Amino acid sequence: MTLTAFTVLVLSGILLAQFFVPDPERANRSVHYLVDQVYLGWYLRGIHFWAAEVLTVTMTLHVIRVFFTASYKNPREINWLIGIGLMLLMVTLLFTGTVMKWDQEAYEALAHFLWVAEQMGIFGLPLTEEFAQGVPLLNRIYMAHISLLPIITLLMVGLHLFYVKYHKLSPLPESPEKSESMPFTRHMAYLQRAGAGVFLLICLLALTIAPPLGEEPVLGMEVTKPPWQFVWVYALENLWVPLLIVAPALTVLFLVSIPFVDQNKERYWKKRPLAMMFLVGFILLFTFLIIWGKVTTMTHSM
Repeated sequence: MTLTAFTVLVLSGILLAQFFVPDPERANRSVHYLVDQVYLGWYLRGIHFWAAEVLTVTMTLHVIRVFFTASYKNPREINWLIGIGLMLLMVTLLFTGTVMKWDQEAYEALAHFLWVAEQMGIFGLPLTEEFAQGVPLLNRIYMAHISLLPIITLLMVGLHLFYVKYHKLSPLPESPEKSESMPFTRHMAYLQRAGAGVFLLICLLALTIAPPLGEEPVLGMEVTKPPWQFVWVYALENLWVPLLIVAPALTVLFLVSIPFVDQNKERYWKKRPLAMMFLVGFILLFTFLIIWGKVTTMTHSM
């Protein structure tokens, strides 16, 4: 299902790129032109937007399922790490896509990103306007969004699927001795049917709910909130600004360490009470932060 949403993202993105002007003076107007003037342009953008939303949800559910069934354990540790890498790439693609529409939300998101890059010193320099003076940063973000990031993502998706095929799907944790690993080809046939349903859902959402699009940004103001995928960081940043860096870093470190910290050979959830407590706590914490971020008011600006 996640793969279906990603495929829709790539194909719709190729079409959208034909109408986008990656220049701060014209980017927002080019998106409005697509939506208002191009035949079915509004629908194409809606498909791209909702494919990203659906991908976020299915990717999150996939990670939860893998943790719940302990499918990250030996011999699948490497594929878990590849999956975490893919998740980071998808989040980066989502962020760069948000910036590219260049409305107030995009401008403020970029301001927060630039603050993070500045805190990284020389390592963050390539991510700032100082790295290639004279070239709009939006142009470089656009190039990363349509070339570098998708290429890396496609390579890692291929590697991820290779390891799934190599190790086969993990047996049911409640009775591993009685269940056999499902062949990769049979699993793919199931995914094709599920993928058709996901595609239909994306098309229906694009038809009924238009993605947000504001006017050109007013510089120096901070009046919007980030998309729900990032609003949990917004809530923490409101408590202490450095959490904008610390919280995502600790989250990634936690996810990466899971296969190496959890040495319990049991895979059935009833025999892994501590792991289940962590999972439930993680879900509740992020849900709370998302809701809190939506209702709280920012007390500072970048």
